[in-house]
Amino acid sequence: MKESIGATWIFVICLTFIIIFTAYIAISVNYAKAFKIKSHLVSQIEENSGYDGNLAQELETYLTSQGYVAYGECPQYIEVDGHDTDWTRVDCIGHAPEGKCGACIYSSEVKTGNDDIEAKRKYYRAITFFQFDLPIVNVLIPSIRVSGDSQYIYNSR
Repeated sequence: MKESIGATWIFVICLTFIIIFTAYIAISVNYAKAFKIKSHLVSQIEENSGYDGNLAQELETYLTSQGYVAYGECPQYIEVDGHDTDWTRVDCIGHAPEGKCGACIYSSEVKTGNDDIEAKRKYYRAITFFQFDLPIVNVLIPSIRVSGDSQYIYNSR
C-alpha cells in the first residue's frame, strides 16, 4: 500500500510537469504566430506607403491563409501616454461572428513643432491577438494583444 501511494504521487508530479510544459509550448507557438502576422502587417503597410482598401483585402487573405483564429476587441481609439485620441482605428481585419476582430490597424498623425516639413506624415500600428489554446484557460483569460508600429510614412492621400 505504501508503494502504491508513493507511485501515485510521482505519477501526479510527472503529469503536472507535462501539463505545464505543454502549456508553455502552446503559449510560445501562439505568441510566435501572432508576432509573425503582426510583423507581416506592418511591413505590408510600409511597402505600400500607407493603408488603403486594396491592402485590406490582401491582408485579410493573408490572415485566412495562415490559419489565424485569435480574435479580440478593437476600440475606436487606443490610449498611449495618457492621450486617448492619438491613435484612431482605420480598419478591423478578419471579423468574427461576435463582432471581434482578428487584427486592428490604427493610424496617428505625426505632431511636430517644426514648420519646415509640409508633407503629412503618419504612423500606423498593427495589433494582433493570441489566445491560450488550453481547454479551461482560454475561457478564463481573454486574448492578449501583440502590437507593432510602422516607421513614419509620408502620406499624400
